Amino acid sequence: MEDRVLNCFMRSCNGTRPPLGSEVSVAVTAYITSLSAGLPLQMNPDRPIGPGGIPPLRIRSNLANIEQGAALYAKRCADCHQSDGQGDKDNPPVWGPRSYNDGAGLSSVDALAAWLKLAMPLDDTDLTEKEALDIAAYVNSHERPHFDLESHLPRQERLGEYNGSRNK
Repeated sequence: MEDRVLNCFMRSCNGTRPPLGSEVSVAVTAYITSLSAGLPLQMNPDRPIGPGGIPPLRIRSNLANIEQGAALYAKRCADCHQSDGQGDKDNPPVWGPRSYNDGAGLSSVDALAAWLKLAMPLDDTDLTEKEALDIAAYVNSHERPHFDLESHLPRQERLGEYNGSRNK
């Protein structure tokens, strides 16, 4: 789990990956673990839920309409993520320099659409597959940072400090 969380720092958060075992790394994974304290560990041995755990949409991505996505974004998303896509103190940016980078899973229109269908808007997940697809196409039509592995790894002098390695 720690490794998965650290990869999110690089891609979804477009930041530097903390070293494995670092204070930040341990704190975040300890917090996530604490959320299930007192609950039985549940795993699906036939299909563990992970990055590919969100079911894909049945609609074909070539049916996406960016113009319709823009109108839907303005109506359904801009209150939280702002009309310029830059988010606010409570909601993340969805494009631009502070957004997830092009190496994140959500940079795929299909993946973003499936996630939007499942999870957005918060407390009112009623998007149709077509609406989710159109919004995803619109959001991902905007500029976002480019993922470059070397620029997201800890500084050279910190590698190995907590068993981190560029070869893992």
